[in-house]
Amino acid sequence: MSALRRGDEATFNCLFSEYYPALCFFAEKLLKDRFAAEEVVQGVMLKVWEKQADFDAFLSLKAFLYISTRNACLNYLEKIQRQRKHEHALELAAPISEEVTLSTIFKAEAMREIYGAIEQLPEKYRLIMELAYKEELKNAEIAERLSIPIGTVNKQKMRALKSLRKLLSPKSFNFLLSFF
Repeated sequence: MSALRRGDEATFNCLFSEYYPALCFFAEKLLKDRFAAEEVVQGVMLKVWEKQADFDAFLSLKAFLYISTRNACLNYLEKIQRQRKHEHALELAAPISEEVTLSTIFKAEAMREIYGAIEQLPEKYRLIMELAYKEELKNAEIAERLSIPIGTVNKQKMRALKSLRKLLSPKSFNFLLSFF
């Protein structure tokens, strides 16, 4: 263990040779996929190399190997399940027209520009615009959350919009206004 903690490569290679086949067998039984099992175990062994100084006893290292392999297998299976759900949802979706794609790109770019401009506002305006635009709160909800009068929210929001008009392209500013 002391040689491993010092970062001795020969000791790590010995550990790798000793446990890699058993861990691959273990992972393959969980995943039913030899290639995926090997990838998972390689990732676990990399973690051992990175955390070598953390292991005081051989039993804690051995437990780490098996528990980490099991957890990595479970994470892999969850990832595969999410991918399959996503692929299934895409199969069910109607083909997306080029017009819809371009419109979505425009909206995404406008959102990026708006978020960047909001970040440039003075703090009190920025906070109100974040609550209004990003969290979609109404003026009364903003006033309640910030413990300020609703009139103050209205004034600061109007001043923030004036500042944003100068910072944003006309298309992005109109997109922002359409949100409100």
